Amino acid sequence: MTINRATDTKINITVNTQRRSLKGLLLLLTEPYTAGTRDSEKYIFPDLKKVAVTINGSPNMLYNDDIESEDAWREVKRFFLKEKYKPQHMIMKKFYTDNKFGLLIDLRSMASQEMHGSGIQLEIDRDGKGSGNVNCDVFIISDSQLNIEKKHYHSMQN
Repeated sequence: MTINRATDTKINITVNTQRRSLKGLLLLLTEPYTAGTRDSEKYIFPDLKKVAVTINGSPNMLYNDDIESEDAWREVKRFFLKEKYKPQHMIMKKFYTDNKFGLLIDLRSMASQEMHGSGIQLEIDRDGKGSGNVNCDVFIISDSQLNIEKKHYHSMQN
């Protein structure tokens, strides 16, 4: 979807995916594509104030008081792997100021995995800072299970 940085201060995103093993949603904001000029590793911080998550029509299923901009790092850092004896390449300062921002909605803490897939509504409040448009891409993070019996495909579960 396209977001106008100056005027779009309330953004509503609905995700309807039929997956029982939904682990999270990742939103990345990028500049519109211009051949040869766009940095493919630049993700824009959208000047968030708060994000409300509604699942299957029930608000506050994940976060009692919504997600505020300062909470975004705490949520996303759990998805960065830290390898033994290697430095951590992503830090909070880079995340917010070095064009590395991604809004991650972690759904792994849901009480029932069966609730995933019927509808997730994100209501994003942001400051109307900046000018021009940005693209918002929504990625679904999920697991699948492939069942093989007697060396032949049997079934697949999402």
